[in-house]
Amino acid sequence: MKVFATSHMHYEIPEFGIYGKDFPVISITGTYCSLKCKHCYGKLLERMIPVTTPKDLIIIGRRLKSKGVNGLLISGSCDNLGRVPFESFVSTIRELKGIGMKIFIHTGLIDEERAKLLKEANIDVVLLDVVLDQKSIYEVLNLKISTSAFINSLRIMQRYDLRIAPHIVIGLNKGLPSGEFKTIDELVNIEPDTLILVIFTPYMGTPFEKYQPPKPSYVIKVLEYARKRLREIPISLGCMRPRSAEYKIIEKKAVELKFDGIAFPSLETLEYMNMYGIDIEVIHSCCAILALMNK
Repeated sequence: MKVFATSHMHYEIPEFGIYGKDFPVISITGTYCSLKCKHCYGKLLERMIPVTTPKDLIIIGRRLKSKGVNGLLISGSCDNLGRVPFESFVSTIRELKGIGMKIFIHTGLIDEERAKLLKEANIDVVLLDVVLDQKSIYEVLNLKISTSAFINSLRIMQRYDLRIAPHIVIGLNKGLPSGEFKTIDELVNIEPDTLILVIFTPYMGTPFEKYQPPKPSYVIKVLEYARKRLREIPISLGCMRPRSAEYKIIEKKAVELKFDGIAFPSLETLEYMNMYGIDIEVIHSCCAILALMNK
């Protein structure tokens, strides 16, 4: 079982000698968010290293490389068409690739021209939250697009031979079912390089701060369905999920279902794996790296 432990959040399990390091997340829109999705409202950007120009990115990237950091996850705010505006950063990304950095990127929706730019930049893995519930697209993401935009984006990226790591946010719409089973069914036809499952978690200061995460029993059904339908695809339990005691059963279920990895597992889960003789491989990278291991 792969354990993903990066510097994206404070993480240390001294009992197992595991500490989060490397692979920081950079926002190329700084802390500014134009779309204001109701589940995030730009709050996640505040946890990222802010840059606003290609010059900023290359300075920070080279500084991190000099400290031994070998990879970055690039993210940022989406515009009103659901796109992270990475276009002006392509040459800088190529430069970072040239000094040996792995580059993963949250892109938002993709068309042919943007896919070409990603290919030119030699991006390692593309991450995309896939939402196939029309109500959630309108009411949570504040986008006036159809579900087909997400499927089209994945297919375009595949045509350009880009490694793709779709994400499903379980309970995206106020913790309620949000088209997760439909999304998994669609991904069966696409055969992505990996699948990352995360769980809606309310954040203070967002319109959804008073809502509860989806019930553990529902999350487990989604995990079971994903493993059943995507037997040959590496699956990871990603970093965004509730950390309260009642949700630790989710991590154990991921272990039982033979998921390929878990980001930032709890001490209890590590002890559970150890008790059953499951080998633990610590990787200081975003869990989307599974897309590269599936070649």
